[in-house]
Amino acid sequence: MKQLSENDAYENYYQFVGATKYRKPLFYDNEIRDRLSCIIADIFNKKEEIELVESTVAYNHIHVLVKTQVDPSKVGQLLFGVSSRILRKEFPVLVEQIPKGLWGGKSFEPIVDKNHLDNCISYIRRHQPDNTKI
Repeated sequence: MKQLSENDAYENYYQFVGATKYRKPLFYDNEIRDRLSCIIADIFNKKEEIELVESTVAYNHIHVLVKTQVDPSKVGQLLFGVSSRILRKEFPVLVEQIPKGLWGGKSFEPIVDKNHLDNCISYIRRHQPDNTKI
């Protein structure tokens, strides 16, 4: 069996996590949170080479699991760039709260094996806004 390097992912699965700048609870409003969920789905529905597996939006961060052969840094640019641009345009209150950009910390993690994949899916499904700490 091939040993995975730190850049390889089990069957091309990657988890992306993005926190709002200063970890502000910008997605406390259901309308904003629901819209962000739709934006995430739309981003990946338009990209045949990227499959959205699971996602969730908490009050101050998101978790997104995708399957893709696209360079994960390109996926992250797409995810965080498009979502920030659309949300800030549609909800000016976000620009008032944080004038320069929406996302603070952003990262991706390659999934290393089937167990890791299953745990990631389970975690995202359980990770609802009311069950997370701000």
